[in-house]
Amino acid sequence: MMAEVARLQVVIGARINEFNKEMGALQKNVKRTFASDNLGINKGALGVIAGVGVALGALGLASVKAAGQMEQTRIAFTTLLKDGEKAKSFLSELEKFAASTPFELPGVLDASKRLLAFGFSAEQVIPILTAVGDSAAALGIGEEGIQRLTLAIGQMQAKGKVSAEEMLQLAEAGVPAWEMLANKIGTDIPTAMDKASKGQISAAEGIQAVISGMNSKFGGMMEQQAQTVNGIMSNIQDSVSQTMVVIGDELIEAFDIKGALKGAQDAIR
Repeated sequence: MMAEVARLQVVIGARINEFNKEMGALQKNVKRTFASDNLGINKGALGVIAGVGVALGALGLASVKAAGQMEQTRIAFTTLLKDGEKAKSFLSELEKFAASTPFELPGVLDASKRLLAFGFSAEQVIPILTAVGDSAAALGIGEEGIQRLTLAIGQMQAKGKVSAEEMLQLAEAGVPAWEMLANKIGTDIPTAMDKASKGQISAAEGIQAVISGMNSKFGGMMEQQAQTVNGIMSNIQDSVSQTMVVIGDELIEAFDIKGALKGAQDAIR
């Protein structure tokens, strides 16, 4: 028994030494990646970024988890778009979109997946999210409001026509949807409601009217909100989260974390 314990201690010690060597190499890689020559940043900013290398041990688990969540997101978008390269490009666009708005990336990704699942094309998603995001920013309903608005628009798309239920959802969130629709089709609200009740207004026409109305009434609000303290903090959080995903991907590859987890899973079974 003592011999086995001693052997185990030797094995563990060797693995720790290997881990330390790999971590050292990874820290050098991160430092090289974030070097001022590569990024064109000043020494003050470089000093802040250099702390990433020191903090890798503490950030390791969170970074791996963030990378794992992003991997699942990539799979979800690949399934929805049926094209891995298109999914990768689309995710990059969503990251840039989130970084320029007061809303954080996870909420933007959830709303995008919902719109794709309801049948919108990838090309339609960001224009819709822009209108919805501006409305949510103007109405002060935050990311929860984005989910409500995208759900109502998605359900309208799924039904193929304008119905009172989705219009009510939009109105409850603060969007005067009936007024927007009536203005778009050149009539008054009672007439628009009557036509909708008879199934005479298509989803495409209704959604176009609502999106156009949102842009006219609330356009530009995200850009303004992004300059506030909360908006800037949200953008910083997005930048940190995206950096953690990059670090997590590096850790997963450097230490073959997937292989280790699969080995542990097999051992437990």
